[in-house]
Amino acid sequence: MFTFVNMSVIKRIESFIKSKKLSKSKFANEIGVQRSSLAHFFSGRNKPSVDFYLKIKDKYPDVDLNWLISGKEMKKSQNKEFDNSNEIESVLILYKNGTYKKA
Repeated sequence: MFTFVNMSVIKRIESFIKSKKLSKSKFANEIGVQRSSLAHFFSGRNKPSVDFYLKIKDKYPDVDLNWLISGKEMKKSQNKEFDNSNEIESVLILYKNGTYKKA
């Protein structure tokens, strides 16, 4: 029995591979998956696993996995935790009685 994959996911991954100027074979080698596994995914036979996406993220840390999987880009405000320019402004100490102090 075949499991069919959302074709737009396939197109986004193909687009990503092309943006890196790689063949599918070279891409499979770069992320550490078998070429046959990648071929099965592109044919629609298999769905990509979480591990597949994590391997892409490991090799290409700047990739937006949200876009790759869903087609929706992550909003800049959602990506603040990855912004290295953030500095701690202050720390609050919260007490059980509901009071707090700025440290």
